[in-house]
Amino acid sequence: MIKRILTFQPSWTLRLISGTIAVVAFISMCLLTGAVDLNGAMAERGQEFTGRNIEAGAKVYYEQCARCHGAKGEGADGLGPALSYDGFLGKWDAAKKTLGPSERLKKIGWTSSLAGYVEAVVASGMPVKSSAVWEAPHPPFALAFGGPLREDQVKNVAAFVLNWGPGQVAPVATMPEPGAAGGAAAAVALTANQEKGKQVFLGAAGCQACHAIRGVATGAIGPSLNKLATTADARIKDAAYKGTAKTGAEYIKEAIVNPNVFVVAECPQGACLANVMPSTFGQTLQAADLDALLDYLSTLK
Repeated sequence: MIKRILTFQPSWTLRLISGTIAVVAFISMCLLTGAVDLNGAMAERGQEFTGRNIEAGAKVYYEQCARCHGAKGEGADGLGPALSYDGFLGKWDAAKKTLGPSERLKKIGWTSSLAGYVEAVVASGMPVKSSAVWEAPHPPFALAFGGPLREDQVKNVAAFVLNWGPGQVAPVATMPEPGAAGGAAAAVALTANQEKGKQVFLGAAGCQACHAIRGVATGAIGPSLNKLATTADARIKDAAYKGTAKTGAEYIKEAIVNPNVFVVAECPQGACLANVMPSTFGQTLQAADLDALLDYLSTLK
């Protein structure tokens, strides 16, 4: 009898059952003693998955959205509204640790979630401008609507936008309204010569293909010309400036006829590059047309 016990070989079925019982018993003991926290582990995996989505969304945002909404979601003058402020994301109540409703969504009557709104706008765009402040409608970005983004990329960029939270909000108090500080400036009445210069900008010179002027042109290759008459003086004082202009008006003319003398640092798509803007306008434009163009650009303050 003893020999039979010592030499007994259990079947594979019995071994499988015994092993399963042992594993279940071990896991049960771990759960009872708190050695394994399955809920915590699952939550941690979920956070890692969300983090990867947000990281992927950040890449999409900086490639597709930052030009109009700002690198930090602060918005861009005349191009797109801020996204990283409490009027859009909702105000954080530190005492209650809760996030309030989005004032912008209340204003437009959106009754679904903020995430749903962001995904919808990114995917299908806004075919009609939402405000006179912004120069153009929001284009669609989802593949289904003719854009470049897959469905997962749309969701990821929405997750990135919604990830802006307390302590990360850009310094924007409210969404700019027409005529308000930071919004579209009141229209300036142009003289006949300035109006002629505007038409040169839009026509013969073709400036609108590369440069943006709020309410006039939406070019995104060269630097924006909003407030050019104001920033011209500052550019003369830039350490990198090597031109001969002494006044803002002289700088604007020099920038047209000899654009490589001073290349502005930042353009909508990144660093501005030399030899992109033609240097032949001094020869191709009639003197009267050039003077009219300069007269028009001097109104951009």
